[in-house]
Amino acid sequence: MKNALLLLVILAASVSPVAAQSSADGLDSTLVAYYRWCNRHKQDPEMLLKADTMFRLAGEKQNRRMQAVALCLKTDYYYYTNKFDSVKVWVARTQQFTRQHNQPTHYYFVWTRLISYYTKYSKYTLAQYELERFLDQAIRDDYKPAIAEAYKHLGHIYRTKSLYNTAIDTYLKAIDVAERNGLKEVDVSDLYLQLGEMYTQQRKYDQSERALRMAEKTILLPEHIWRVRIAQANLHAEEGEFARARQLLREIRDGSNGYASENKIREIELSIYKHSGELHKALEIVNKQLAPYEKTRDSTHYFYIPMLGTRAAINYELGNYKASAEDLSRQMALAQKKYDQSNRETLNEFATLFDVERLDREKAEAQQQAQAERLRRARVFEISLGVILLLASIFIFILTRLNRRLAHAKHAAEQASRMKGVFIRNITHEINTPLNAIVGFAELASTAPENDPERDAYIDIIRENSGFLQKLVDDVLYIADLESSDTPPVSAQADINACCRECIRGLSKHGMAETAIRFLPEREKFTAGTSCVLLTKALTELLRNAVRFTGQDGTVSLSYAVAQDGRSVTFAVEDSGPGVPEGEQEHIFDRFVKIDPYGQGLGLGLSVCRLIARTLGGDVRLDTRHAPGARFLLTIPVE
Repeated sequence: MKNALLLLVILAASVSPVAAQSSADGLDSTLVAYYRWCNRHKQDPEMLLKADTMFRLAGEKQNRRMQAVALCLKTDYYYYTNKFDSVKVWVARTQQFTRQHNQPTHYYFVWTRLISYYTKYSKYTLAQYELERFLDQAIRDDYKPAIAEAYKHLGHIYRTKSLYNTAIDTYLKAIDVAERNGLKEVDVSDLYLQLGEMYTQQRKYDQSERALRMAEKTILLPEHIWRVRIAQANLHAEEGEFARARQLLREIRDGSNGYASENKIREIELSIYKHSGELHKALEIVNKQLAPYEKTRDSTHYFYIPMLGTRAAINYELGNYKASAEDLSRQMALAQKKYDQSNRETLNEFATLFDVERLDREKAEAQQQAQAERLRRARVFEISLGVILLLASIFIFILTRLNRRLAHAKHAAEQASRMKGVFIRNITHEINTPLNAIVGFAELASTAPENDPERDAYIDIIRENSGFLQKLVDDVLYIADLESSDTPPVSAQADINACCRECIRGLSKHGMAETAIRFLPEREKFTAGTSCVLLTKALTELLRNAVRFTGQDGTVSLSYAVAQDGRSVTFAVEDSGPGVPEGEQEHIFDRFVKIDPYGQGLGLGLSVCRLIARTLGGDVRLDTRHAPGARFLLTIPVE
């Protein structure tokens, strides 16, 4: 258990963001400044915003590497703030981006964050599982730095689990990959150091000495020499060379300048005193080291249990059999407790692995089903498109013939007033079209055989045109009713979200919503005093207008925002269509005004909408600053 903290420290050092972005030379100074700030404030929530900005700026400069670094920094924030679910999400997102843009360094770096998280919380089975997947992917990619890193971290885990022979073999593989490929980013000195310490534990002193000489020869930084000196001092104490051990101890005390901790120095002293027979001094050091844990009753600390065994052995040698027995008994009880706890955690980790495998299988099955559904929809779309093109051709042909007839009617109507003339022209056009269609297709339907599929198509066209006629009549009567009525609208508590959804359902029910309409409510539930009937009618007109001018590949959205004082609500209907021409923006709410003179409708929809809005005490307007597309804002007071 003593190696658990060592493993965490090694992992933390090896996966620092500096490893992900080894050098800032030659990069844009603004991006470098953002990187350095984020790297210094890993637990500051503001770091997320700065990382987003860094990602955007790097994207504008087509710098994919710094975009990958920005994503790694966001993963770091969740890692250091212990938000495991977010770590998993951002590891997946970062890997997707780095795979897409060929950034292998950051692809594997962010993966080590997940492994390090498991290790930090002693979930070694999960960490080993991820590392084996990591190694398998690195071998498939033939990415040597990741292969070496995988072997190194696997060695750490095997050492933590006291599988020393397996750990040694794995460290040797990491060293072989690093040296054969000249990988400067891999700390080979640390790997030799790990080998030396394990050889010392196994009393293979010659091999330990060779490994520690290599560790000294390959150090990356001058201060790393002290970790080698500590291992050499422990080796000499173990093999009985106490003079050399004491000499190294003096060098470490005098020259390490804080790089060697007091605990490390005490461990060397303890090893010297224990093996040289100075048992009273050894016992004094053990008592000093155990005192903080006995005072705080931290009996589960990784350091406490083995030190109890060391004290028991020293007391036994000194003849303090009672104290030795007490320590030994306590050590056995705590070790059993730790063993049981470790077994439970291992079982939980295996259960987690099984769940992960199950979820992966379910995800693969869901992806296959989604692919099949996409293919089915594509076929349906192709068939529907063919039918629509056929109907459009028929419609254009009929419309062309009707336009020729309407030219004479237009000439006759020019003698009346402009408003009346416009009304008659539009009503003639809009009623004649569906009526001719109804009559013509009714005759065809009457002569077709009863089970003929074309007969059903004729009937559908008759129904569609009848609905259009009904809509024309309703709009005219609606305007007349609203203008002639002096009675204020009846207000009641209405579910605003339900009203909005009813509008969308109504359009879908009548086949209007070929374009997908998104509803973006500000609140999950919002009730206000107004006329739901009038509100629904006004929003339906705005949505119908948006859908009409938006292609099938476009988008239409309906949202609302409640004023800060809660006394009014503003509904917004946005579309990605061509928008309203600048010359028409002042007149689109007038009666009988249509942007497309050949399109269906009398040009009453927006006029009805404004009339309803003013009846409710509000207004409707076009947001002229919005582009591309069009954005209409309907504001009404609420109680």
